[in-house]
Amino acid sequence: MNAIKHYAKTVLSLSVVSLFLAGCATAPSRPEGAANVRQQLTTLQSNRQLAVLAPLAIKDAELAVIAAEKPEKNTLLANHRVIMAERKVTMGRTEAQTRQLELERGGLSQQRDAVRLDARTREAANARTDANDARSDAEFSRTQASNARAEATKAREAESAAAGRENAAVFAAVSAQRQADAAAETATALREKIAELNARPTDRGLVVTLGDVLFDTGQASLKNSSSIHLDKLALFLNAYPLRTAQIEGHTDNVGSEAANILLSQRRADSVKTFLMAQGIASSRLSVAGKGETSPLVSNLLADGRQQNRRVEVVIANLDE
Repeated sequence: MNAIKHYAKTVLSLSVVSLFLAGCATAPSRPEGAANVRQQLTTLQSNRQLAVLAPLAIKDAELAVIAAEKPEKNTLLANHRVIMAERKVTMGRTEAQTRQLELERGGLSQQRDAVRLDARTREAANARTDANDARSDAEFSRTQASNARAEATKAREAESAAAGRENAAVFAAVSAQRQADAAAETATALREKIAELNARPTDRGLVVTLGDVLFDTGQASLKNSSSIHLDKLALFLNAYPLRTAQIEGHTDNVGSEAANILLSQRRADSVKTFLMAQGIASSRLSVAGKGETSPLVSNLLADGRQQNRRVEVVIANLDE
């Protein structure tokens, strides 16, 4: 019984193997040439520069290769598919290469245009540079000419100024000489007038002493004979209108001090009244009665008392 079962299993196994071998013997294989076409497509797809230039054509080639790789019992159909796939791959490669050449030509054209543009740009830049250089040279020449004219003008101005200074110096010298001559004449005339007045220079000014001969004893009215001395004084003050005068009356010690102060004041007023009558402004004249307070000499003797009885006119100095 066991032997029969073992025999049946062996027969069944052999039948299965036979059927498998029979099936393998009759199954279609991959068409010849399909691997070569696949290799061509792979090479084309791995070229990044070409693959991106004809994506649709390469996609069609890939579909054709996939179809060519399918097993087919019909040899003629299988060979046709391989041929079509090979053509599709060739067309895709050709289209990609054509696009690449077109791009290269376009790039070369752009480069050529860029080179031409750059050349024209350099030429224009050189022309502008030359023009700028020419303008700079012209401006420099104008500046030099302007500077030369300015220097010539300065030279003429300096020459004119020098001539003007020379003329001014000559004029100043002449003027100074005239002023010196005038000052000398003025000084001479002043000395002569001072000498006529018998004035003595002091720190207070020129002091002109008018003795008591101008007045009667104990009187303040001027004698008629006194006008000669006072006329000279009036002429002097009129000749020098900027000078002022202090008129001071003095007495000896005879009589009371109060009476002497009053008498000396009245005599000084009389002299002022006379000078005003000769045209001397009142604002230039001031009076003071000194009485017996400022004697020139001792009052012990008659001669001394006579000298102390006087009117002094102090003519102020000028800053000349």
